[in-house]
Amino acid sequence: MNAVLSDVLKHPAIWCGDSARSDGAACVPSGYAELDAALPGGGWPRAGMSEIVVPRPGSGELALLWPALRRLSVQTVFVIQPPFIPYAPAWATAGIALERLVWVRSRSRAETLWAMEQALREPDCGAVLGWADGIDDRACRRLLLAGKEGGSCGFLLRTGASRAISSPLPLRLGLESGAAGLTVHVLKRRGAPLTEPLLLRSPLHALAGPPSADAGAGRLPEYRHAA
Repeated sequence: MNAVLSDVLKHPAIWCGDSARSDGAACVPSGYAELDAALPGGGWPRAGMSEIVVPRPGSGELALLWPALRRLSVQTVFVIQPPFIPYAPAWATAGIALERLVWVRSRSRAETLWAMEQALREPDCGAVLGWADGIDDRACRRLLLAGKEGGSCGFLLRTGASRAISSPLPLRLGLESGAAGLTVHVLKRRGAPLTEPLLLRSPLHALAGPPSADAGAGRLPEYRHAA
């Protein structure tokens, strides 16, 4: 290879399409060895935004993320506009530090995106989970930029209709939950595509579905509304 071209390809702003590996120091282990092997860098990217598409809320997205959130809850973890009231006992059983958990309820999609951007830029933010459907590429890019500026792990949760829509986010996963565990489809990643789905087995699987009607007594306090 030409020496000048070789130097250009080493620039941090350039990635090569045949490589899914990167600097693992910039990632957080997912808690699933099979998934880490498929994710660029070996885990969830810090200073970025990962998109997770589920067929419906309560399809195992929390079971997928809880192992990483356990590590990240040494800093603040923001849960923004979730489809269900967060059930504190389940989060505590998953090992999440509840005193570091902030539940944000917004009144519109615009408020949800605003809250996500602000949280991603917080210096003490470990992770942001935001549920938002129907957002455009511009909004996705703003979230990605906010994640890069703040350095935390960002997760955009969307429902099934979003799966067929293109996205500027560099990492997209499709998630399904079944009796055998979690099935993960890597829809988009840096590097070579992954055609075969991954089957992940989690002891937290049973905790991560929709809460029962009487679960309100164990819900998290609503710390903050989006302004």
